[in-house]
Amino acid sequence: MCRETNTTERDVVPMEPKSQSSKPNISSAEPKRSPPRRVSASAWRGSGKTVTVDGLIEDQRRYLNSIDLCMLSALSSRLRDKLKGTNADEYPGLRKAVDLIAQVLESPVAQLARDPLPCWLAETAFAASYFLKEFDLVPALILQRVIERNRSELSAGLAECID
Repeated sequence: MCRETNTTERDVVPMEPKSQSSKPNISSAEPKRSPPRRVSASAWRGSGKTVTVDGLIEDQRRYLNSIDLCMLSALSSRLRDKLKGTNADEYPGLRKAVDLIAQVLESPVAQLARDPLPCWLAETAFAASYFLKEFDLVPALILQRVIERNRSELSAGLAECID
């Protein structure tokens, strides 16, 4: 069962509601890059609906499945490539977060996952797909928060690959 987390006011960010589209969640096309921009950790301009970073993660993980995870596994090198094209030093921990997410995507645990995805794996997929879409502070926060929320499951999943 998925765990809900406690949030603080600093985690609150406005967002646009997720549209119910029949299009695939993941695109194999080259990700569009917008110029890097600074965004306050507690303010994200959107439609006015306010959610926390954890709320965003919990909402969006529902839209990812094993097919999306498989596609993301094939695109894991793009995570590292995107990191190379950014100033990762502006975002402490981003380099480690991207590397960990990429390792999970490349692992047999991700490759053999079936629906419904475990929450930690769906959140990992969401973080990767979001990071590939744009680069600003929000994707960096999402990557780091997913790792914080799922540290033991991520470690256990990678440990299974070593055994």
